[in-house]
Amino acid sequence: MAHSRQAAVSGLMFTYPAHQAADILFCKANLVPVGQDQLPHLELTRTIARRFNDRYGTVFPQPDALLSNAPLLLGTDGTKMSKSRGNSIALAATADETARLLKGAKTDSERHIAYDPIARPEVASLLLLAALCQQQESGQQTPPERVAAEIGAAGAAALKKTVTESVNEYLAPIRARRAEYAKDRAQLHQILRTGNERAIDIANATLAQVRTAMKGAY
Repeated sequence: MAHSRQAAVSGLMFTYPAHQAADILFCKANLVPVGQDQLPHLELTRTIARRFNDRYGTVFPQPDALLSNAPLLLGTDGTKMSKSRGNSIALAATADETARLLKGAKTDSERHIAYDPIARPEVASLLLLAALCQQQESGQQTPPERVAAEIGAAGAAALKKTVTESVNEYLAPIRARRAEYAKDRAQLHQILRTGNERAIDIANATLAQVRTAMKGAY
């Protein structure tokens, strides 16, 4: 409530984990791409699946987490990244907006840049962000330690410049494609309708299995 600057929140704040579990289980997902902070939610989903299967017969797989090379990225203010906190970089942001956001990113007082997630989490998170957006000639992700070594004693300003250039270069083709889609709202709505219809078909099939399994238990 404090970070979203709202006077109150609805009951959905408390029931959200169950809704999230339903989003995963209706399509019988076996792998779920999540960040480290979402692991407790996924464990709750696994618990729900396990309890249902034990009671009514196996219907749901117990989904595993699919963590990326960056299971945890801090927001630009050094705290948990969140849209409500205004510390994340939106795909819809322009290159200039991204630059302004990263210019105000939290670092520390040490001039020499080094990748140390424990002692220097804010700097390490920015280095990891740059590394994720960079790619070596071999096609592999650039190690954050290499990004740090290239910056060296140039300080926080050079770090932010590197991160800004890396992020904007990486997002440029994505933003361009997004802009093209945004020109045709009818096409966007049709894509959403098609996806929604497909999801409903899958959900109805799963729900039918659930009802059959529960009836057979009595």
